[in-house]
Amino acid sequence: MGDFPVFLRPGDDRDILACKFEIEHEDVFHLKNLYKRIYDWMVEEGWAATDGGDKNYETLYWERERPGGIKEHHIWWRAWMTPQGNSYYRYFLKLDYQTLVMKKSEVMSQGMKFSTNKGDVIIRIEAWLQLDYQNKWGKSFLGRWDQWFRKRYYLDNVLKYKQDLYSDIYRLHTMIKQYLQLKPIKADWGRPFHPTRGVA
Repeated sequence: MGDFPVFLRPGDDRDILACKFEIEHEDVFHLKNLYKRIYDWMVEEGWAATDGGDKNYETLYWERERPGGIKEHHIWWRAWMTPQGNSYYRYFLKLDYQTLVMKKSEVMSQGMKFSTNKGDVIIRIEAWLQLDYQNKWGKSFLGRWDQWFRKRYYLDNVLKYKQDLYSDIYRLHTMIKQYLQLKPIKADWGRPFHPTRGVA
């Protein structure tokens, strides 16, 4: 399981950023239900809290209320997971919520009035692949060879775990966007710099 708290190692090349997403939504939505939807997904997927291995992911909750019932929030979640109980690879998740100009609102649906929220929410997600998370190689005489071994023998494994983590977090990203009813942005990239190749 490892010692607690679980944390990132700044500047350590054994912590590899697998993906980074940001979702922003400004409209009517239910903040508590969004919070619960993400929480349930993380529990179902097997993520544990960094400060004890339980399901209490929240490491920061900050709220400020302004005149008129307008609120702002900063909420940080930190979580970890070891894929298949692996003793060398570990996943680390940073999930930050920020809300701006949040206020209570009401909507009508099927002739009934429901309480909800209106405002701007920004969700920032970072997922990291941590190698040698127990620092066993670093403490042994083989520590100086760890980077060489990773590049020469374990590169395919590292890339596989990194891709698996990316795929898992992309599912979370997709679920959040579906809940907020956000559609993918259609971008017009213009003409390609190089002519396309292929059979005409």
